[in-house]
Amino acid sequence: MELVLVVSIEKKNIIKNFSYLVVTKGVDFIVPIVLLPYLVSALGLSQFGLLSFALAIGVYFSSMMQYGYNISAVRTIARVRDNASQLSVSFSELLLSSILICTFFSACYLLLFFIDAINSEYLLYLGVLFFVLMQSLFPAWLFQGIEKMHYIAMSNSLCKFLYLCSVLYWVNKPDDTYLVPFLQGGSWLIALVIAVVIIYKKQLVSIRMPSWNGVLTTYKQGWPAFVTQFSPTLYSNSMTFILGIFHGNTIVGIYSAAVRVIEIVNAMAFLLVNAALPLLSRNIALHKWLKNMMVMSGIVLCLFVIFGSPWFLPVLFSADSGQILELVQLAALMIPFVFIRMAYGPAYLMLVGAEKSYQRIVLFTSLSGFIIAWLAIPQWQIKGAIYVMLSTTVVMTLMTYIAFNRFENRKRVEQR
Repeated sequence: MELVLVVSIEKKNIIKNFSYLVVTKGVDFIVPIVLLPYLVSALGLSQFGLLSFALAIGVYFSSMMQYGYNISAVRTIARVRDNASQLSVSFSELLLSSILICTFFSACYLLLFFIDAINSEYLLYLGVLFFVLMQSLFPAWLFQGIEKMHYIAMSNSLCKFLYLCSVLYWVNKPDDTYLVPFLQGGSWLIALVIAVVIIYKKQLVSIRMPSWNGVLTTYKQGWPAFVTQFSPTLYSNSMTFILGIFHGNTIVGIYSAAVRVIEIVNAMAFLLVNAALPLLSRNIALHKWLKNMMVMSGIVLCLFVIFGSPWFLPVLFSADSGQILELVQLAALMIPFVFIRMAYGPAYLMLVGAEKSYQRIVLFTSLSGFIIAWLAIPQWQIKGAIYVMLSTTVVMTLMTYIAFNRFENRKRVEQR
């Protein structure tokens, strides 16, 4: 009876954490829904494609700077949250490791300015660096790990709202493209300042002198999560990059508009998993309940996009909806597979000591998709990119599910 009660309470905590994440991250749904059609209209497909290309490069560096801390750091913090002394030590080690890795990859990013095509748009690419740096330094992993998302939910929403208003006010023509990442970075800077004030005022943690061994341990523990977070960018984010190289900014603009719609929906999967991670780290028995919710959510959202897009896309992209509709419906087939993979991968294999197995799956399928993309996109353009993403996502999901079943079967044998 007590076990059932505890599980029930923890399910409620997942829902509560999810609600706070929806307030915090849910604005990330609303902002793109408003800004995506606005930017396509104000900048034009060509400049929107240039912006998407620059942000695609930024995503590579963002993934490296964040180093999978949205999984590994949350797990570490969640497991020591009831020990104030150890919590402060772990926070200090993670914070220093984050600052060091951000500094290193910022220096690497600046080397890109030796490339003429990037140097000619230096303001745009500096804005991307500013945005990526502010986003990567934000300690969301701390608040998720101690399950105190409500401290930053409203402040983040306010910052995103200011970003939305600032873009609508200042970005009105193609020449304003470079302002978009600067304004986005500015919103993250405000959120970062608010987070620091909350940590100090509420005395959530104290800063300790971290040891180098501790910092190196955070890198070692974070490596599997980093590989699983970074590897998918090799095929998903590289589609934008490869399209830009072979087919120009306008094609990139059409592709990015279509895929961004799917990314907005897929972000729900990351919200659900991030809300559940702290509790799953302590009680993996909740996984079955989460898995069922993820599978049903993925199927429902897929059907909604496929059958609802003929109605909502003309509202979002009045002038270009005809070009985008077929691509959105095709890409929507990825949605349930993303939800299922997140349910069995980051929400299970990464938490039960099978992270290396999941890491190998993600790395193998991502590298395969990356290689195939270089062969398919030059010939089949946008549809080639979507077919590569879809097939890679399906294979990654199937291999993840097989790894889950093998782990479960091995565990049952060991328990006999």
